Amino acid sequence: MINIERFECEDKYEAEKLAGLTGLQKDDSTYIQDICDVIENEIVITLKDRSSHCILMKDNDTAARLNRLISDVVHGKKTISQSSYQDYTTEIVLAE
Repeated sequence: MINIERFECEDKYEAEKLAGLTGLQKDDSTYIQDICDVIENEIVITLKDRSSHCILMKDNDTAARLNRLISDVVHGKKTISQSSYQDYTTEIVLAE
């Protein structure tokens, strides 16, 4: 089953960054290793290279939704098959 999730970011740069960070590596896994923290509308993630990056979302609710999605991906409950962005919105395609 394919599911599409859309997340509104603070601006176009944040949407592009989120799409890039949720993209796939050559082995079809994501670059994301874990979630460090969620502070209001900001989500801080750790990548497999151990670097940390923050993404500013439109609001606190959107950050909480993204946190849940990334948690599911990190724990193997969901799989990202594609991500893209347009304007302020990142679209993440999931294959559950």
